[in-house]
Amino acid sequence: MKINPKDILYPTCLLLIVCLVTSAAVVGTNALTATRISELAAQEIEEAKREVLPEADGFEEIEVTQELLDAAGVAEDLSFVSAFKATNDAGYVISTSNRGYGGQVSVMTGITSDGQIAAVKVVSADDETAGLGQKALDASFTDQYKMAIPEDKLTVTKMGKSADNEIEAIAGATITSNSVTTSVNDAIAIYQQITGGGN
Repeated sequence: MKINPKDILYPTCLLLIVCLVTSAAVVGTNALTATRISELAAQEIEEAKREVLPEADGFEEIEVTQELLDAAGVAEDLSFVSAFKATNDAGYVISTSNRGYGGQVSVMTGITSDGQIAAVKVVSADDETAGLGQKALDASFTDQYKMAIPEDKLTVTKMGKSADNEIEAIAGATITSNSVTTSVNDAIAIYQQITGGGN
């Protein structure tokens, strides 16, 4: 039986064209969605900054150097830290991250120019235990941080608050509670270095 070259060439060319068109469509879709995802992430960060420091009318980013982290006593990777100053001098927003129960817990802390912790927002705690560690996102937990910067570092307690610098742990999620509190302490230390407030 003689094979006609056209019987092989035509389906091969057709398959190649289909593959090229499909690949181009996938690449194009990825490019479009990547841009949109990036835009949405930037929008969420902007909204979170305004949530933790509502008096701000805008923000300018502050360069966070390793020297600044060292001076603040913050043992973090630079990729997990960012700082912003309100353009109207209302205060600062500092993003920090620490290891929680299942992964990194990202926290955004708003601190006013006169040293009040305006608000704390847990931006990401996706890997924390559902129903327990996820409670770190609740205002009932994060509102505890709203206070003047205490003289001593914030600490987590499981026995009920007995001092101004104590944060009541989420029941069954002490590791997550400690992670958030460490991130807020880191933000305070960075704020004090930026503003010259000392440790």
